[in-house]
Amino acid sequence: YGSMRLRGHVAGFQLEAMAGVDIALWDLAGKLLGQPVYRLLGGPFRTALPAYASGIPGATLDERVATARRFLAEGYSAMKLSIGRGDVDSDLATVAAVAEALRGRADLLVDAHGAYSAETALYAGRAMERMGVYWLEDPLPPEDVDGYVRLSAALDMAVAAGETECTRWQFAERLARRSVDVILPDICRAGGISEGRRIATVASLHNTRWAAHVSMGSSVHVAAAAHLAAASANFLIFEFSSTPNPIGDRLLSAPLRPINGVLAVPDGPGLGISFDEARLQEHLVAA
Repeated sequence: YGSMRLRGHVAGFQLEAMAGVDIALWDLAGKLLGQPVYRLLGGPFRTALPAYASGIPGATLDERVATARRFLAEGYSAMKLSIGRGDVDSDLATVAAVAEALRGRADLLVDAHGAYSAETALYAGRAMERMGVYWLEDPLPPEDVDGYVRLSAALDMAVAAGETECTRWQFAERLARRSVDVILPDICRAGGISEGRRIATVASLHNTRWAAHVSMGSSVHVAAAAHLAAASANFLIFEFSSTPNPIGDRLLSAPLRPINGVLAVPDGPGLGISFDEARLQEHLVAA
């Protein structure tokens, strides 16, 4: 990390590679000691994690509403809708339709993928507040910290961000300035379990909760984030991809996915997961 810093880098592929090594070492330590990683981290506070379905896919608005209703039937009490690829009024029409389908039955989270200007984000945020949206994620580009400060102060609804932040220092600046209400660290980008634990501690100093950003992550990503979440008092909710994932739990010898909207943290030694060797062979690439 020091070699990166001297060259002006605090994020990127080198830090992601370090995260992989860090997670592997925690897994190894747990296996050597015969303990799940969450116990090595001082936990658990919980071993059943509330999860949300990430992404409400569909080619049309009717299909997206139907998907949201299917997630309700599967037991999810929260789900996230992606917007930001069209004009803001079309986005709001989509949010309104899905929010109405979920009203009183599940929380709706909305991710704008950094697509809005400051004025548009405020307009959209106030409209979503009236619809009962639980949080607005990444409404502005991540570099616009001043914009996040103003937006978070102007909205009663929670503003969530942080998947692009990779160190405790980056999160500390955002939290000190009250630019965000919920942080979304991604431990496979942010230095692994070790730096993730430090980020969670920084958030606790600011009385702020964190949600695990996983998105289309591997099963190792899911398991590692779950162990950190289990050992964090200020953990809020876990992201789980709602679309098929070829490097997800189909590669494991036992499934790792939410049931009725709850993800059970693997309780075996280390990360508590093992791979189906035959299925792994399908992904090998010859040199």
